[in-house]
This record gives sequence, C-alpha cells and structure tokens, in this order.
Amino acid sequence: MSAQRDAQRDAVRGMFYVFHGDQEFLRAEDVARLKAQVLQDGMGDLNITTLDGRTVSIAEVIHVASTVPFMTDRRLIVVENLLQRLEGRSRRGRSRAKSKGPEEEEGAPALDAGPLVDYVAELPPFTRLLFVEDQALKASNPLLKRAEELPNGYVRTFKAPAAGELPAWISRRARDKGADIERTAASLLASFVGDNLRALDLELEKLSAYVNGERAIGVEDVRALVSAVQETNIFELVDLLGLRQGKRALDQLRALLAGGANELYLLAMISRQMRLIISVKELAGAGLEPAAIRRECKISHQFIVDKLLRQAEQFGMAELEAAMRRLVEIDEAIKTGRIDGGMALEMLTLEICTRAAPTPHQSKSVSRTR
Repeated sequence: MSAQRDAQRDAVRGMFYVFHGDQEFLRAEDVARLKAQVLQDGMGDLNITTLDGRTVSIAEVIHVASTVPFMTDRRLIVVENLLQRLEGRSRRGRSRAKSKGPEEEEGAPALDAGPLVDYVAELPPFTRLLFVEDQALKASNPLLKRAEELPNGYVRTFKAPAAGELPAWISRRARDKGADIERTAASLLASFVGDNLRALDLELEKLSAYVNGERAIGVEDVRALVSAVQETNIFELVDLLGLRQGKRALDQLRALLAGGANELYLLAMISRQMRLIISVKELAGAGLEPAAIRRECKISHQFIVDKLLRQAEQFGMAELEAAMRRLVEIDEAIKTGRIDGGMALEMLTLEICTRAAPTPHQSKSVSRTR
C-alpha cells in the first residue's frame, strides 16, 4: 500500500528540469520546445515566467512556482543561472566584478539550497520548473544531484560535439531538415564553419532549401553557398594584395564580386589589411620582435604576424600611405555614386599591386647589394 501511495503521489507531482552546459544553441532549442508545449495549452504567454537567477531569491522562486496557472493546467517557470549561486558562483559577479560588491563576485558564499531541495520534491502538479545554466554545473551541485535522484527531475547537459563528431552531427541535423548530405560535404562544412552550431544550422537550412530534396548535399553545394567559404576567399584576396600578386588578386576579386560579395565590405577588409601592414612595418622598424608585435597589435595568432611581416617587405611606407589615401577616396566615390564599386575595386587592386619605379637612391642601393 505504501508503494502504491508513493506511485500515486509521484504521478501528480510537477516536473523540474536542469539544463546546463555552455552550448547555447542546443540549450535554447530545448527551452523553446518546453515553452511551445505550454503555449499549446492556450493562454500560454500568461503562464510562462522567466526569472533572473543571478538576483532572484529562492523564496521568490518558490512563490512564483506555486502560483496557480491562468485558465490552463500548466505553468512554466524558467530560472536562469540560479544554480551556479548554490556553488558560490555568480555570472553577474564575473562580468561586473569591478562595479559590484563582494556578495556578487566569483567565489561568493553559496546560497542555502535546503528550501529549494525540499520544494522540488513536492512540486505542485501544474508546475514545470526549468533551471537553465550557461555553464556546466559541478557534480556536487545540490539541485543537480536532486534532479538525478527524483522521478520528477530531469537533467540534460549541453556541450558542443568534439571536432571529430561534427560531421556526424551535421548529417543528423540535415536529416532533421529532410535532406541528406554526403560525408565529404559534411566534413568540408565542418572545416569551414567549425563548432558554431548555430552557424552550421543556418548553413544547413540554406543548403537543404538549395537541393530541395532532389539529391544529397554535395561538396560543390557547400563551396557554392556557404558564407564561410566566401570569408576564406576574402582573406585570400587581401593576402594576395599584400604580396602584390596582381593577376591572382584580380581573379579572386572578380570571383568574389560574381558571387555577390559586397563592394564596401571588400573595401573595408582591404583597408584593414593595409592598416595592419603599416602597423607591423612600423613596429618591426622600431626593433620589436614578432611576438611583441603580435601583443602590441592584438593579433590572435603568430602565423598571421609572420604573413604580415612578409607583406610589409613588399611595400615602402610612402606606397602604403598612398594606398590608404586612395582607399578613403574610393570609399567616398562609391558611397556617393560617382563610380561603380566593382570597377573601383579593380582599379585599386591594380594600383596596389603595381610597384612604383625605384628612385635613383633606391637603384644605387640595389646595385650595391648585388
């Protein structure tokens, strides 16, 4: 009889969920699914409450979760980033530690989890209580342990697939969209986009619409449609300009324009490259080592500095300054409609890649070095 009463009691308990982990895209999808279930009941918007767990008290969470839903049989309460505070962690403290008091900083004393641990075991039957955490919780977290113990608790950890698992994730995601993707195409897409699942999903949406169920997504489809490929080609263009390889740069520019690249965006990327070359050239001239140049220019990887140093050797400072002036002139001309953007970029490419004739002083210097 006791076991039967326990089963009946469990059947009428409310549910609580712990979604934790740093994979925001997958986490947000599951939160949206739970919200959609409540919305289907009718009057849904009035029965979904979101609380900022960084500031809300446990007493307030319990009060809101105990409120009877309005004209329906379920109520969803979403509490964001409360459970980290049970471990003495505070997201707001981490991002604003300079402006907040000690109680909001990382490592602040943990909240007393006792009332919440007791409450979730006896949730009202109409309550769906969802704890959403933007980082993985510790295994010792009291609410995480409670959710794993109780029949009305549910835990899901959200993390990005490892690099080697991405192609398989892409294939599954494509099937969810009613499309197939070749294994080589999935691998290529993963190499272009990386583990940004939101970006991967967006690209798969475009690719699925493009093939329209008529065939599997192939390598050429990925090359043709994926925006990351275009970004790669833009970086190749600016590197070719930096090396003053005129013919290849012109071919790359024309391919980008034919693919719909925005002229002003291309101009901005060329301008950025010229500024980086100038900065690197000045710092190298002042005697800084490559590692110090990387720190000074806030460049993410050393190999980028090495490329820029090679490109800086291709230009005199006067040539770089002249290129920057032309970039400003062309930007204004395109924006005011005085010149076609594509034509202006082709002219600029030729100007940058055409080497100025050496001055008499430079000619003598070259002769002596030979």
